Amino acid sequence: MTSDALEQARTAFLQGTAAFAEQRFDDAAQAFSYALALAPGRPSVLLNLGVTRLHQSQPAQALPLLEAATAALPDASDAWSALALAHHHLQRWGDSARSHARALALGADSVALRLRLAESLWRRGLGAAAVEHYEKALEADATLVQAWSALGDVLRESGQLSRAADCYQRALDLGADPALHQFYLAALRPQAPLVEAPRTYVQALFDGYAHDFEDHLVGQLGYQGHRVLIAQMPPSCPGYAAQVLDLGCGTGLCAPLLRPRAGHLTGVDLSPAMIDKARARGLYDDLQVCDIHHHLEQPGPQYDLIVAADVFIYVGPLERAFELASQRLQPGGWLTFTVEDAAQGPDVQLLPSLRYAHREAYLRALAQTHGLAVRQVVDAPIRFHEHQPIAGRYVYLQKA
Repeated sequence: MTSDALEQARTAFLQGTAAFAEQRFDDAAQAFSYALALAPGRPSVLLNLGVTRLHQSQPAQALPLLEAATAALPDASDAWSALALAHHHLQRWGDSARSHARALALGADSVALRLRLAESLWRRGLGAAAVEHYEKALEADATLVQAWSALGDVLRESGQLSRAADCYQRALDLGADPALHQFYLAALRPQAPLVEAPRTYVQALFDGYAHDFEDHLVGQLGYQGHRVLIAQMPPSCPGYAAQVLDLGCGTGLCAPLLRPRAGHLTGVDLSPAMIDKARARGLYDDLQVCDIHHHLEQPGPQYDLIVAADVFIYVGPLERAFELASQRLQPGGWLTFTVEDAAQGPDVQLLPSLRYAHREAYLRALAQTHGLAVRQVVDAPIRFHEHQPIAGRYVYLQKA
């Protein structure tokens, strides 16, 4: 590199740092890119351009720059912190956890870093390690509402229900979303009145879950509800239906199983991200982002078959769903669905998993009330949790 090129690179770098300080990130990126072109591989330029890309909400573009920066500066805590943030934004949880831990080991301790490290560990299934960092963050600042709530989630999933309830209550006391946290608390207090899942909770859950939904649900949890539900259709259920509704279709797991038996296949889900995944399959004739009750109460075709695989476990009380589904079925049409099996006690139970379970007697009573004949009930696992089967029920109803 000539001295003239080096001087130009230095000038561009200083222009970039000045623009960055003034939060003119596009100008900063342009200046740093020019400096990097003049001085390829310069660690300080790589780092500053990578950090600028993060501020431009471009983590994918930041990642290779920051990987090169940490390779050149293996003991620079700020480089590792920036790399960790890029991994975190990209939801690369294993790499995020490792990079955050490296930054922490090099002295880059902060509440924000602890919270990101805790989330990354939790997403990898390392709950005990996540708890440690959430607690460290809360020791530094006990007013962190989201940290109390997240710690409650980790403790709840690990079965520490009393501690989880205390965390949710702290979050609630500090101003957390009251509907959401009352829902969390009701799931941990069996004697509490039944609470319906907030719509915002369900939508956010599945929007965030869409990216790795099938890998996690089918691959890791052994989910088989969609497959068993269709495979166990009674012989009296026709092999072809003119109008089929996949209610709460998610990413479209049922679509390959329903398409051969459907004249017109409609999918409905509350989550836009899930609908995007379902659309990519190219198997539905119609897809709608919609609450299941809202869809059923709107004018539209009468269905010959309505399928709700792993949907009612997020709905809770099913009176309205049964009433509306019955109204939208053709005479002789079928409603088929899965539920989790409730233990002795109330007809509908909100579990610590934040899913609902239903008793068979309750389902049979609802079917009778709404003119639906019970044609078949199959008891079989729906998924697995820590290698233990989750008891489920596959129900097949026909409109009289």
